[in-house]
This record gives sequence, C-alpha cells and structure tokens, in this order.
Amino acid sequence: MTIFFHEQCYRSAVLMQQLQQCPVVVCGAGALGANITENLARSGFGKIKVIDFDRIEERNLSAQPYYRSDVGAFKAKILANQLYRAIGLKLDIETKMLTSANVEQILQGSALVIETFDNSVARQAVKDYCD
Repeated sequence: MTIFFHEQCYRSAVLMQQLQQCPVVVCGAGALGANITENLARSGFGKIKVIDFDRIEERNLSAQPYYRSDVGAFKAKILANQLYRAIGLKLDIETKMLTSANVEQILQGSALVIETFDNSVARQAVKDYCD
C-alpha cells in the first residue's frame, strides 16, 4: 500500500505520473496557500514550489495551520517541514518577496501558478507574468 492509495483508487497510473511531474507554484503560505499546498501534495502532486517571505506570527495561529512553537519561523519552511514529515514530499521553497524584478526567475517552468498573496504588489507581479 502507498501513501496515495485512495488517490490511486480513482486515478489511473498515467494520471498519477502526470500529477507527480506537474510543476506547480503556490504563491503564499498563509491560511489559503498552506491548505492548498497540503491538498495538492496529498493528492499526488510531486513538484510543488511555495513562495512566501512572511514569518509566522501569533496572530496567524487561529487561521493558519501552524503552532505556537512555529512563531518566528518562515511559513514556507515550516510548511515544507510538515509535508516532508507527513508524506515525504520535498517542497521547493522561496523565502523572499516576489516582485516584478524576480517574478520570471521564480515562476519560470511552472505549469500552474496559484496566487494566494495578501499584498497587491506581489499579486500584480504574478498577474503580469501569467497574462
């Protein structure tokens, strides 16, 4: 039995291989981004990059999947650690702000970009790149 037993019951081996190889970038590791990333990983996506320069603050704990002991750490790094411990997936993470100056370098090669940022500058950089 594999970690993805339930996914394999409903998806072909070919589709599972496609998910494993599909490069996805999740922009933001807050409430929405962290949960989307976890669901993608547990669905079989194997090439996930998470971009978030924010650190976990106590005020994040009620809405985001982090713990008191995580306060002060980078959200993307903690999320990567959680998913590695849970299913053995190694996320590619960027703990720097995404801007119009670095967006091409950070997002290049992605088949799917999911934007969940909470700031308009980064949102606009993603929008401009993906248009």
